[in-house]
Amino acid sequence: MKIKQLSIVIFTLFLFSCEGGFDKSLISNTEKLISPNGEYTLCSYHVASPMAFGSGLSVINIFKSDEKFDFTDRDILRFGKALPFWIKWKDNKTLTVKCLMAGDGLQKHQPYKTDVIAWKEWIFEVEYYSMYSSGATGYFSFEDYSIDKNKIKFKSKSDSLVFNKDEVQFSLDSNHIYVKEFKTVGFNNKLGLSFSHYDLTAKGSFNQKFIQGEQPFVRIKP
Repeated sequence: MKIKQLSIVIFTLFLFSCEGGFDKSLISNTEKLISPNGEYTLCSYHVASPMAFGSGLSVINIFKSDEKFDFTDRDILRFGKALPFWIKWKDNKTLTVKCLMAGDGLQKHQPYKTDVIAWKEWIFEVEYYSMYSSGATGYFSFEDYSIDKNKIKFKSKSDSLVFNKDEVQFSLDSNHIYVKEFKTVGFNNKLGLSFSHYDLTAKGSFNQKFIQGEQPFVRIKP
């Protein structure tokens, strides 16, 4: 664990000591989330380490929606060793972020720490969680869907998947809906988050507007 933390420190120093932008080949997992008034677009992405060791960093940046996104820009917001896994616009100037902390272990409460970060003209209300487990991706084809209060259901002819709105982050890509589900679980009187991942495929075309109220990310090319 100490080696991993040291690699993060070295990579971070390298990241912000170099002149010019990132090498575009280091950028991956690019997604966008538009502000409520449409004026700004938040981009979330991963910057791989250019060195043989290290896992890189998950970062965000915010651009005007009518401007071209520059993913190589080094003027970014990062959350240290924490991994943001849930981001929502609270209003046009405030965002809520849930982060997973690496190496802190299970805690008595989840979230076990909060913080407020002022970055440029935006405020980020950050909650920090620790992980209990993470499962493999499940695949599901759906033909219909419905929303009932705090639940979203995806249905096939023989089965269904039901998610609580406050326990998922959605990402959209063509006719796919990627779901990151997280639940609080306990072990030995301590708590952590258990993650499940789903790749939902629509049979035929579907109107993505039904899920827009949940502020889904949209996957884009860097």
